[in-house]
Amino acid sequence: MNKSWRMARIAGVDIDIHWSFSFIIVWVLVRGFFDMRTLYETVLFAGGILLVFGCVILHELGHALMALSLNLQVKNIILLPIGGLTQIQSTPDRPLYEFLIALTGPLVNFAFVVVLVPLTLFLGGENLAYELTSTPLLAVNAHIHAFFQENAVVGLLILLVVVNFTLFLFNLIPAWPLDGGRILRAVLTPFCSYRQATKIVLLVGCFIAIAFLMMGLVFHHIGLLLVAIFIFLSMRPASVQRQ
Repeated sequence: MNKSWRMARIAGVDIDIHWSFSFIIVWVLVRGFFDMRTLYETVLFAGGILLVFGCVILHELGHALMALSLNLQVKNIILLPIGGLTQIQSTPDRPLYEFLIALTGPLVNFAFVVVLVPLTLFLGGENLAYELTSTPLLAVNAHIHAFFQENAVVGLLILLVVVNFTLFLFNLIPAWPLDGGRILRAVLTPFCSYRQATKIVLLVGCFIAIAFLMMGLVFHHIGLLLVAIFIFLSMRPASVQRQ
C-alpha cells in the first residue's frame, strides 16, 4: 500500500502506519471536543484506542512471525483505521501454511484472554466481569468507561479482555479477507481447486456482509456498516487474487 510511514520494526518486521490512520486522530479530537466533559476522559478515550491498536499489532505479529517461521518473506505490517494487514511477499503455496498463518493471529488474542481473565478475577473484578457479561452488546463501551471510574486497573484489564476476545471472534468470521475466510479456503482447498475454494469463501462472505449491513441499519450501528462495506470492497477479484 502506498503513502504509509514507518512506525517501528519488531522482530525484523516493519510496522507502517497508513496515511488514512490520521482519520482516527481527527475522530479522537472531535470526540474529545464534543462528547468528553474533561481532559481526563479524552486522554482515557485516546488511551483506549491506542490499546486496541496495540492488540491489533500483536495479532498481526502473530501472522508475520508464523510466516517467517515457514520461510516466507514478510513485506510489512500496515495499520489502517479498520485494523491491520500483514503483507506477505507471495501467497503460501500449501493450504497448511495458509491455515497456520491465518490461525496464529486470533490465537495470539485468545492467549491474552486466557492469561488476563484469571488475573482480572484475582484482582477483584468478579462483580464487574459478571455485570459486563449481562450487558447488551451495544452498551459495552459505556460500562467499560464506568469500570475505569470504579477501579482503573481492573477496568484496564477488562478492556484488554474485551478487545482481545472481540478480535479473536471477529477475525474467525469466515469472510474474505478476515482470517476466518483464509482458514475456510485452506480447509476447502484439498477438496476442490484453489479457485473454487476462493469462490466459495467469497460467496459466504457476501451473505455475511449482507447480514452485517442489515444489522447495522436496524441497530443504527456505524461499526457494523463499516465492516459490511469493508468486506464488500475486499471481495473485488483483483484484490483477492493478489492475496
